Amino acid sequence: MLEPLKVIGGQESYFTGKLETYLRAKGIAYQNVPFTMETLQEAASHTGFMQIPQVVCADGSWLVDTTLIIDYLDDRYPEPVTSPTDPAARFIALLLEDYADEWMWRPAMHYRWSFESSSDLMSAWLAEHLPDMAISPEEKKAFWLARQRGTFVDGDGVSDETRAAVESSYRHALTALEAIFQHRDYILGDRPTQADFGFMGPMFRHFFCDPEPARIMRETAPAVHEWVARMWNLRPRRFSSAAQIEALPADIGYLLEPVLSAYLPYLAANQAAVIAQLPQVNYHALGVNWTEPTKPYRLWCLDQLRKRYRVLTGASKSSIADLVGSEHLDRLLSTGPTGHCDHLFGALPYGASEAARPVFSSWGGRGDSGDS
Repeated sequence: MLEPLKVIGGQESYFTGKLETYLRAKGIAYQNVPFTMETLQEAASHTGFMQIPQVVCADGSWLVDTTLIIDYLDDRYPEPVTSPTDPAARFIALLLEDYADEWMWRPAMHYRWSFESSSDLMSAWLAEHLPDMAISPEEKKAFWLARQRGTFVDGDGVSDETRAAVESSYRHALTALEAIFQHRDYILGDRPTQADFGFMGPMFRHFFCDPEPARIMRETAPAVHEWVARMWNLRPRRFSSAAQIEALPADIGYLLEPVLSAYLPYLAANQAAVIAQLPQVNYHALGVNWTEPTKPYRLWCLDQLRKRYRVLTGASKSSIADLVGSEHLDRLLSTGPTGHCDHLFGALPYGASEAARPVFSSWGGRGDSGDS
């Protein structure tokens, strides 16, 4: 029997929750290792990233970035299948995963750190991860509160002007998913895919657990509430005999609307700003103007989507176009990848004996930053 993977993460972490849900669904044994500054520094010495989650394999090699980790483990644990067999549906699953990872991060962090009912609770929890700092518990709470708000709320474009638009992203996702879960158990069909694991990032340990968004979910989207519990309760036996996803469902268009109208245009604006070496990106989405720091990692995300899109056949692109009217999608993704940020990640796994990598500023490049 293989030794369990070690997952360095946190019990209230966005991306740790996403990864744990996948591991449970696949039946991959793992052990939780709560992060501390010491464990983060050890991880960074192997991978170059100060972020959670990170995975230590039985042979001492390391995995980083939840999207890359899931892709890597899928090759090694192919059953039960958690990726659509239809190429168009597989691309949409990956697109929705990316949207959930990067755009839904914004309302998740806003609801956690802009509302006192959540921020007081979570700053106290994070203070427990600084056991070696010679300051009082209240000073630790103040440190985390200032860091999280400054980096992940103010530093991700949330302002008085954009606040309503940020909150609308959450409510739109609830409405779209609530309609889907009236008819089936998972976003694209009878088994979970990358789309479901991606949406578990914000929906589970933020929106489902934090007081204010949890109230909204319970009151307006009980089927989404049920889906979160169903996803956390997944085991291979629960879906291994379910039908494969061999076509795009016709009702997915509404969930994709902000992906096409807000998220992809933002990625394009961020690309221009990163390549021009600008410190900030300015763009218009959801009816308001946004200003936030440029993020090289999200240019890497856009390039990965472009690579996936370019290998689709004409028939697969046509099936996507029939669903979403994707001239807009085609215009944004048919351009070749820039390669500008390919240096951010090497091939997984990172060897146990590799020379230490330079520590990478995760929020400046990677979305799985920090994380909670």
